Amino acid sequence: MYKVILIDDEDEVREGIRNKISWNDCGFELIGEYDNGRDALEAIDCERPDLIVTDICMAFMDGLELARIVSEQYRDMKVVIITGYEDFEYAKQAITHRVQEYLLKPINAREFTSLMLQMKVELDTEREQRRNLSQLRMQLNESLPLLRERFMERLVFTRISKEMLHRKLEYFHIRLSGPAYIALVIDIDQTRGKRELRDEQELLQYAAYNIVQEQLEQEGSGIAFRTRDDRLAVILQGNPEQLELKAQRVADQARNSLDKYIRLPSSIGIGRKCDALEDISASYQEALSSLDYTFLLGEGRVISIQDVEFGQSIPSYTSDWEQQLISSLKTGKLNQVSGVFQEWFQELRTGGVSVVRCHSILYRILIAMMKHAEETGLSDASLIPADAFSRVGSFRTLDEAQSWIEDISRGIMMSLTEHRSSHIRSQMDTAEGYIRANYHDETLSLQQVCSHLYMSASYFSSLFKQHTGGTFVEYVTRIRMGKAMELLRTTRLKSYEIAEKVGYSDPQYFSVLFKRNTGKTPKEYRQQQESIH
Repeated sequence: MYKVILIDDEDEVREGIRNKISWNDCGFELIGEYDNGRDALEAIDCERPDLIVTDICMAFMDGLELARIVSEQYRDMKVVIITGYEDFEYAKQAITHRVQEYLLKPINAREFTSLMLQMKVELDTEREQRRNLSQLRMQLNESLPLLRERFMERLVFTRISKEMLHRKLEYFHIRLSGPAYIALVIDIDQTRGKRELRDEQELLQYAAYNIVQEQLEQEGSGIAFRTRDDRLAVILQGNPEQLELKAQRVADQARNSLDKYIRLPSSIGIGRKCDALEDISASYQEALSSLDYTFLLGEGRVISIQDVEFGQSIPSYTSDWEQQLISSLKTGKLNQVSGVFQEWFQELRTGGVSVVRCHSILYRILIAMMKHAEETGLSDASLIPADAFSRVGSFRTLDEAQSWIEDISRGIMMSLTEHRSSHIRSQMDTAEGYIRANYHDETLSLQQVCSHLYMSASYFSSLFKQHTGGTFVEYVTRIRMGKAMELLRTTRLKSYEIAEKVGYSDPQYFSVLFKRNTGKTPKEYRQQQESIH
């Protein structure tokens, strides 16, 4: 069943379409009706409908402007315009904004039903094309040579000289001109996919790759490739000032598309940007490190390294066991860290390792934990004793050393948890202060606040809702309405003047929002306050 929303400023038109159409028989569920494009856009972001049926001329935001935004931000959605205007310019703009159908009013129930059935066929065809396994087998056989994929994997795992890099890019016809770059890693959870598709893992991987690569090709923004550990990697390119926000948007779209078309949840890690392609391996390692936090933050998320690690990135030369320790520390689970230590120290006990070698391993454990503390923005001075290295040789038994090293790791985890909570509270307080200082600016937006905080939109939205109990839009509206009520009580400013002072250039829209939030128009509210006093 596909989801559809209806937008028209005439109540009679919406009521007629709603009541006369057998939505279920057409394969659709009508999930919302709206009388203007602005309200509809908020619902589109939350509900993600498959089809949007809209009028053109409406208050606050017309249908063509809505179609333009949808075509830029929601490429999977279809838009149908039904209007009483036969002007060719309208139709030309509609084509520019990827509108599927442009129909003239009046339209009867039979015509509208036929339109819905046609839209269902198109949606079915698109979904079938993406999921048709036999077609995917053919595409798999005709895919780019394995050498190209292995080169991309080598690029993100090791540093390649500039001369060789340019030669290989030209040889494989890969266009990555920058000027800045950032790496993403997509981890797909196939174990939670549909049961009947579990035996087709290779094809599902290829389907996921196709979806992500198609998205990148449409935007001309980068390249995707598969890695030998069954992950998808992405290298994005673009303007340095916009690249981090672009990475967040691309990651959100990729995650939504993978869930929609092949029903597989995914977690996506984002590294830091770099100015040279030969340095992309550092960004890739950071993206991998971001995925270690899925245990703490939950699966099915987009996690940027800048959201979870606040210190400076340090080049890593650790062995496998060091990576195992750091990964367990990032989970914040003491029993998991204890399990790692228990396994290591048991191997030391049974492996016939010399005392000198044990001391060397303990030194390396301390260094690894010091690196982790610095990478996450903690000062290791108070977490690791100043005499730590000299104490290593004073332990009489390996059990004493294990107990001591676990106590240090416990202190690091507790400090990291407190530091992260404190950092988040500080960021949310900063966000509230920024909103209170700029609520009068009509252009104030979620992306503007996120840019101010250097935080990704999805991570900020989740934290902000936990902090304030509401969404960003709800909070801004509450601040603006509170200020508007204060001005109505304490000044003689006219309603349109107050609207402008609290961030609304459209007085009518301000009045609609004011009544929606207070139950009264601005005039009624002022009269009530005057009667009280």
